Amino acid sequence: MNQEQLKGMLGGQYQYRRILTSDEVLHLQKENPPWFTGQIAASLIAGCVRLDAVLFRDGNALRLGYDLFVKDRPDSPEWVCYDNPEEAVCLEEDAMCAALDRLVQGHRISYTECCFSSLDGKTVKKCPHDIGLGLR
Repeated sequence: MNQEQLKGMLGGQYQYRRILTSDEVLHLQKENPPWFTGQIAASLIAGCVRLDAVLFRDGNALRLGYDLFVKDRPDSPEWVCYDNPEEAVCLEEDAMCAALDRLVQGHRISYTECCFSSLDGKTVKKCPHDIGLGLR
């Protein structure tokens, strides 16, 4: 599915955001500051899936990679990391859309539906000392 088809199908559930320019990425890679650990360069949300282009430390160098996230239910505010595909990264919206579509098709996941069964687990109970920290 191309960018226009996804925008038409998903409406407000389609969002592209560019945080770093290509020049900023190249500058950071060239400078390679020792304090740098990671930064999202661009993010594309299409319904229940999200693709982030991330600049991250790999040994002594900074490189770009993709992180693929999914939701465990369509209305969930939380994202679950699903894959870290090894493919060439481009920060342009149309290229990220094409990469996301390849990944969605390849993994047989959906833009609009949850493809995962719910697992019942433990819930986290608040500790008494958390109340004083505003963690309720």
